[in-house]
Amino acid sequence: MRGIFWNSRCLSDLAKYRYIADTIKENNLDFIAIMETGKQDMSRSNLTRLSGGVDFVWHCLPPRGRSGGILLGIKDMTFDLSSVVEGEFFY
Repeated sequence: MRGIFWNSRCLSDLAKYRYIADTIKENNLDFIAIMETGKQDMSRSNLTRLSGGVDFVWHCLPPRGRSGGILLGIKDMTFDLSSVVEGEFFY
């Protein structure tokens, strides 16, 4: 099982999408957790671009205030996701 955790400091730059997609493919990642996305919601097309065409299941936790946000992606063929539990977190 291979994965990474990355503090993106906002996903507004298209170069970050390319970097993440290349990293997923080159390292054959099974999961990726991206913190500080700054995104309220992610479209299906953005998530597909982010995963580089690899079949991932995504869960997005929006930011609270000006910063934050977590995006978790898991490879559909590696894991069987049964539920997602969101807890409270503090800054």
